Amino acid sequence: MFWKKKRKSPVTVEDEEWLINDLSWLKEVLSTPHFLEISTITPTKKYYNRVFTGIEEDAHFVLKRTMELMCINEVKIELIFFNDSPVEMSDGTILTTSADINGSWESAAGIYEAKGDETKIYIERQQLKNPTSLIATIAHELSHVILLGENIIEENDEYLTDLMAITYGFGIFIGNSRFNFSQHSRGNMIGWQSSAQGYLPEQVIAFFMALLSIERKENTDYKKFLNKSMLKYFNQSLEYLGSK
Repeated sequence: MFWKKKRKSPVTVEDEEWLINDLSWLKEVLSTPHFLEISTITPTKKYYNRVFTGIEEDAHFVLKRTMELMCINEVKIELIFFNDSPVEMSDGTILTTSADINGSWESAAGIYEAKGDETKIYIERQQLKNPTSLIATIAHELSHVILLGENIIEENDEYLTDLMAITYGFGIFIGNSRFNFSQHSRGNMIGWQSSAQGYLPEQVIAFFMALLSIERKENTDYKKFLNKSMLKYFNQSLEYLGSK
């Protein structure tokens, strides 16, 4: 007798339960019809028809277009650019980076700030050099606008914010920008360094994308767009969920 081999999940049992519960909650919050009509956003001219040259106007374009894709209307957002250093806010306080969980300064890709009717999104200038990371960052910060700005949640939750951005179709950008690699040189020495962006591990992002793909009966050809490690986790997730 041949036994069907049980596929292994790329995430823990606890993470699987958490992701399934959050998917159900997000579906309810957004309403089932709207949730199901959302498409995966791909790095193509269909969604971002622009030649990116690393200038501030690129970010303004991405902000406007991403707001359209995330159905954010009647919200005025000021885009502010900063260099890789702690950010002093309008009230004089030093803002902790959105990438900082433990209280120490680490490079922030983007920061969300809301006071009364004023909403500001801060973008680190290095993001302008990488359209994928720029789009991922702005999608994440706009998810704050939805969750906090619309009072859906009372306290900030960065993991849920990432999931909201992925739910709105930005999983390819969030996943592919999870780790960024850059070349650096000093004198006659040249090397590479990596930096992490976002909060969720690749396997969690990929698993949640697989859940969405099944829920929405998608036909997106992810192998055209996902990097090697993300595609591995995504396919593994599909195989595991399909074998349950």
